[in-house]
Amino acid sequence: MRRFFRRMSYFTTLAVPIVTALIIAFLAVLNPQWPRIYCVIAFLAALILLPGVTLGLKLGCTPVTEEKVTLVGVDAPGIIGVRRANGEVVCYHHRELYSLFCNGTISEGSILSLRFLDNDIIGWQPADDEGTER
Repeated sequence: MRRFFRRMSYFTTLAVPIVTALIIAFLAVLNPQWPRIYCVIAFLAALILLPGVTLGLKLGCTPVTEEKVTLVGVDAPGIIGVRRANGEVVCYHHRELYSLFCNGTISEGSILSLRFLDNDIIGWQPADDEGTER
């Protein structure tokens, strides 16, 4: 089950509730003997609660990983390049690190500890300062 929710796309987390709400609306039209208030409540729950549940399951099953990397520079506005421990150079979109690099607060060769959720940077800190989390 964990693998299923980890592989589920973000589009699916929105498509499943919309399709469910449309099915509820279709069934409510076909069955006029059902109380309307139950159909309205089910329709709104499918549109309001179900996206939160599916998104929560996806994010809850996606592991957060931490990795120490070396900053190698910037490629384009908002894009930073980092070198992983195995020597691979990878580019990520992170405006805060980009602006800190442009301001001179961090420089080429700085060692950073980055936290990833899937392939997105969700947090970072300098590798030498363990107490200052950003």
